[in-house]
Amino acid sequence: MIELENINCNKFYTQFVIDGHLIEEIVEGVSHENNWVTFYGFEDAAEEAEYEEVTLNKYGNATYFFEGKVYEAIVFLENSECTSVKEFENEEIKALIDKLKNEAFELGYSEVEFIQKEPWINQLGITI
Repeated sequence: MIELENINCNKFYTQFVIDGHLIEEIVEGVSHENNWVTFYGFEDAAEEAEYEEVTLNKYGNATYFFEGKVYEAIVFLENSECTSVKEFENEEIKALIDKLKNEAFELGYSEVEFIQKEPWINQLGITI
Protein backbone atom coordinates (compact mmCIF):
# COMPACT_ATOMS: atom_id res chain seq x y z
CA MET A 1 0.00 0.00 0.00
CA ILE A 2 1.06 3.52 -0.64
CA GLU A 3 0.63 5.83 2.34
CA LEU A 4 -0.72 9.21 1.33
CA GLU A 5 1.35 12.01 2.79
CA ASN A 6 0.69 15.70 3.26
CA ILE A 7 -3.08 15.23 3.27
CA ASN A 8 -5.84 15.98 5.74
CA CYS A 9 -6.78 12.41 6.69
CA ASN A 10 -10.10 13.43 8.24
CA LYS A 11 -11.11 15.32 5.11
CA PHE A 12 -10.34 12.27 2.96
CA TYR A 13 -12.19 9.98 5.34
CA THR A 14 -15.24 12.26 5.34
CA GLN A 15 -15.25 12.18 1.53
CA PHE A 16 -15.06 8.38 1.64
CA VAL A 17 -18.00 8.17 4.01
CA ILE A 18 -20.13 10.62 2.02
CA ASP A 19 -19.23 9.78 -1.58
CA GLY A 20 -17.35 6.47 -1.50
CA HIS A 21 -18.45 2.85 -1.52
CA LEU A 22 -17.75 1.16 1.81
CA ILE A 23 -16.12 -2.18 1.14
CA GLU A 24 -15.51 -3.26 4.73
CA GLU A 25 -14.75 -2.07 8.23
CA ILE A 26 -12.64 -4.32 10.41
CA VAL A 27 -11.80 -4.09 14.10
CA GLU A 28 -9.74 -6.69 15.89
CA GLY A 29 -9.54 -7.50 19.56
CA VAL A 30 -8.28 -10.05 22.05
CA SER A 31 -10.46 -12.47 23.99
CA HIS A 32 -9.87 -13.51 27.60
CA GLU A 33 -8.26 -16.66 26.21
CA ASN A 34 -5.76 -14.43 24.32
CA ASN A 35 -7.24 -15.31 20.92
CA TRP A 36 -7.54 -12.68 18.20
CA VAL A 37 -11.12 -11.96 17.18
CA THR A 38 -12.19 -9.98 14.12
CA PHE A 39 -15.35 -7.89 13.99
CA TYR A 40 -16.90 -6.35 10.90
CA GLY A 41 -18.55 -2.96 11.09
CA PHE A 42 -17.42 -0.26 13.49
CA GLU A 43 -20.86 0.34 14.98
CA ASP A 44 -21.52 -3.32 15.70
CA ALA A 45 -18.02 -4.13 16.96
CA ALA A 46 -18.38 -2.43 20.34
CA GLU A 47 -21.60 -4.26 21.21
CA GLU A 48 -20.41 -7.60 19.92
CA ALA A 49 -17.04 -7.29 21.67
CA GLU A 50 -18.70 -6.48 24.98
CA TYR A 51 -21.06 -9.45 24.59
CA GLU A 52 -18.18 -11.78 23.69
CA GLU A 53 -15.91 -10.28 26.37
CA VAL A 54 -13.29 -9.15 23.87
CA THR A 55 -11.00 -6.16 24.36
CA LEU A 56 -11.05 -4.18 21.11
CA ASN A 57 -8.10 -2.40 19.59
CA LYS A 58 -8.41 1.36 19.66
CA TYR A 59 -8.08 1.55 15.86
CA GLY A 60 -9.99 -0.02 13.02
CA ASN A 61 -9.48 -0.29 9.27
CA ALA A 62 -12.08 1.04 6.84
CA THR A 63 -11.71 0.11 3.18
CA TYR A 64 -13.43 2.27 0.57
CA PHE A 65 -13.68 2.56 -3.19
CA PHE A 66 -13.50 6.25 -4.08
CA GLU A 67 -12.94 7.99 -7.41
CA GLY A 68 -11.63 4.88 -9.15
CA LYS A 69 -9.24 3.77 -6.40
CA VAL A 70 -9.33 1.58 -3.31
CA TYR A 71 -8.22 3.11 -0.02
CA GLU A 72 -7.74 1.99 3.55
CA ALA A 73 -8.33 4.49 6.33
CA ILE A 74 -7.01 3.82 9.81
CA VAL A 75 -9.63 5.16 12.22
CA PHE A 76 -9.36 5.90 15.93
CA LEU A 77 -12.65 4.41 17.06
CA GLU A 78 -13.28 6.54 20.13
CA ASN A 79 -13.92 9.67 18.08
CA SER A 80 -13.93 8.37 14.46
CA GLU A 81 -10.78 10.35 13.69
CA CYS A 82 -8.81 9.17 10.69
CA THR A 83 -5.09 8.90 11.39
CA SER A 84 -3.78 7.49 8.11
CA VAL A 85 -4.90 6.85 4.54
CA LYS A 86 -3.29 4.30 2.23
CA GLU A 87 -3.98 3.53 -1.41
CA PHE A 88 -4.12 -0.09 -2.50
CA GLU A 89 -1.83 -1.24 -5.29
CA ASN A 90 -3.07 -3.54 -8.08
CA GLU A 91 -1.98 -6.83 -6.49
CA GLU A 92 -3.54 -5.81 -3.17
CA ILE A 93 -6.81 -4.98 -4.92
CA LYS A 94 -6.84 -8.40 -6.59
CA ALA A 95 -6.15 -10.10 -3.24
CA LEU A 96 -8.96 -8.09 -1.60
CA ILE A 97 -11.38 -9.09 -4.36
CA ASP A 98 -10.42 -12.75 -3.99
CA LYS A 99 -10.96 -12.57 -0.23
CA LEU A 100 -14.33 -10.85 -0.59
CA LYS A 101 -15.40 -13.27 -3.32
CA ASN A 102 -14.50 -16.31 -1.21
CA GLU A 103 -16.37 -14.89 1.79
CA ALA A 104 -19.43 -14.12 -0.37
CA PHE A 105 -19.46 -17.59 -1.93
CA GLU A 106 -19.17 -19.19 1.53
CA LEU A 107 -22.29 -17.21 2.51
CA GLY A 108 -24.14 -18.55 -0.54
CA TYR A 109 -23.92 -15.55 -2.86
CA SER A 110 -23.83 -16.25 -6.58
CA GLU A 111 -21.31 -14.50 -8.82
CA VAL A 112 -24.04 -12.13 -10.04
CA GLU A 113 -25.06 -11.31 -6.46
CA PHE A 114 -21.42 -10.73 -5.54
CA ILE A 115 -20.97 -8.22 -8.38
CA GLN A 116 -24.21 -6.48 -7.38
CA LYS A 117 -22.91 -6.23 -3.81
CA GLU A 118 -19.49 -4.99 -4.98
CA PRO A 119 -20.19 -2.84 -8.08
CA TRP A 120 -16.87 -1.03 -7.72
CA ILE A 121 -15.08 -4.08 -9.12
CA ASN A 122 -16.61 -3.51 -12.57
CA GLN A 123 -15.64 0.15 -12.39
CA LEU A 124 -12.00 -0.93 -12.06
CA GLY A 125 -12.36 -3.14 -15.13
CA ILE A 126 -11.34 -6.25 -13.25
CA THR A 127 -12.88 -9.56 -14.21
CA ILE A 128 -13.51 -12.06 -11.50
